[in-house]
Amino acid sequence: MTARRLVFLDIDGTLADARHVVPASARRACVQARANGHLLFIATGRSLPKIEKGILDVGFDGVVSVAGAQANMGDRVLFQRFVSPEAIDAADAYFKAHGIEAYQWQGADGMVISEGYARHLKSKGKAFDRGEFARFWHRIDDIDVPEGSTLGRTIHVSKGSYFTGPDPDVTFEETKRDLAPWFTLVHGSYDAISPNNGELLINGVDKGTAVREVAARLGVPIGDTIAIGDSDNDTAMLKAAGTSVAMGNAIHGIERWCDMQTTDIHDDGIANAFRTLGLI
Repeated sequence: MTARRLVFLDIDGTLADARHVVPASARRACVQARANGHLLFIATGRSLPKIEKGILDVGFDGVVSVAGAQANMGDRVLFQRFVSPEAIDAADAYFKAHGIEAYQWQGADGMVISEGYARHLKSKGKAFDRGEFARFWHRIDDIDVPEGSTLGRTIHVSKGSYFTGPDPDVTFEETKRDLAPWFTLVHGSYDAISPNNGELLINGVDKGTAVREVAARLGVPIGDTIAIGDSDNDTAMLKAAGTSVAMGNAIHGIERWCDMQTTDIHDDGIANAFRTLGLI
């Protein structure tokens, strides 16, 4: 059995499928790896309140959320960073100027969503106003912005995301360029909806910086870290980790940054990676 490793697992497309279900083989592999003494962290673009209890119940030593802006071990917050008020207001103005109606802001307090994003959730049959997440969804139009203030000065969030309509006014590359003073943009998980979609990350903060900071805080050499992902928003952590693994269902060509590629999420991808790496 290999020495203790610190493993970072993306959720969507890596640990859980499109229905947010963790395959049984992945559940077993995670439980066994921890029993063997390895440390497992979720590393997701989601905010902590947006992670289903059923996923967390698999059992993890910690969670990196909002694309690297926050890390928790149980009730202990290792670090937490926020989007500046100026950046939120700049993006909000940009979205309005270019007719981008579907966007959200995420943080430890929940998800702040535009009316366009609310319509998107309803169209997919997701009752965001009921169930385990209900208290964490907040419509932008319902936010009480004090007179003389702005949305950016009222909410506290750590990441944004958006997607346009099928015929966008601006491309992803143009949006990335235009918002560069405030954000680093990476492709999000809405490719099937629009060619222009992305995640708005705090400049200088991503899953890669989180991998390095968590490892340092836990006293784990970076060479003993492993990152597993499937999409563009995982690239930073794949580059940062000592060993990088692309899922068999990986997109955006991320496998070129990785040391190995495992099988598809529905073909025991996590379990096979863990076996190859000697974690189980």
